[in-house]
Amino acid sequence: NGRMKLLIVEDDTYLAGAMKSGLEESGYAVDNVTSGPDALDLAGLYAYDLIILDIMLPGMDGFSVCRELRNRHIVTPILILTARYQEDDRVRGLDSGADDYLVKPFGYPELYARIRALLRRGNNIVSTEIRIGELIMDTVRRSITYGGKDIDLTGREYAILEYLVVNRNCVVTRDMIEQHVWDSEYGAFSNVVEVLISRIRRKLCPDNREAVIRTVKGLGYVVKE
Repeated sequence: NGRMKLLIVEDDTYLAGAMKSGLEESGYAVDNVTSGPDALDLAGLYAYDLIILDIMLPGMDGFSVCRELRNRHIVTPILILTARYQEDDRVRGLDSGADDYLVKPFGYPELYARIRALLRRGNNIVSTEIRIGELIMDTVRRSITYGGKDIDLTGREYAILEYLVVNRNCVVTRDMIEQHVWDSEYGAFSNVVEVLISRIRRKLCPDNREAVIRTVKGLGYVVKE
């Protein structure tokens, strides 16, 4: 069954029910849980294509759930839901390992656009393995090793690094990354690209931030062979 399988982690039963029925009508298979521990149990059992995670959960909050999923090497894309007035929740959520955020209240067209953007697969590249220095990227398995070590990247992080690697030796601007990795249906926002790039750098080589992705001042980023 080729249907995309989503997990909604939301304790507001009305909102969760509305999202679930709307997404099921759009052809997704959807599970719904109301707590962090239940989310961790299910995410360990099933290979979800996407997790929609509310930050404000009773007991274990969404940040902790997000961090724990990433600690368990679950790289499923995570879309967090935050309240309008919690500006810093967005960056905290991204820093905890989420790929994108949506601010409540949101409209369904925007929710669907975000979901499609997160589910979109990378470029169809003919050669499956790309080597640049100590970095090895397998574009079919979507795996990364650096210095012989396996690197766990989220869907968004992988898409950004893949885009930079495919365009190696060329300067890639923030706008180009936003247009490639996010859906064209909504504009770019805040400093998400910077946050994700700094996260990729930390994961690849914490001691040398510019080891793989170099900053070109005032222009953007480049991966050099």
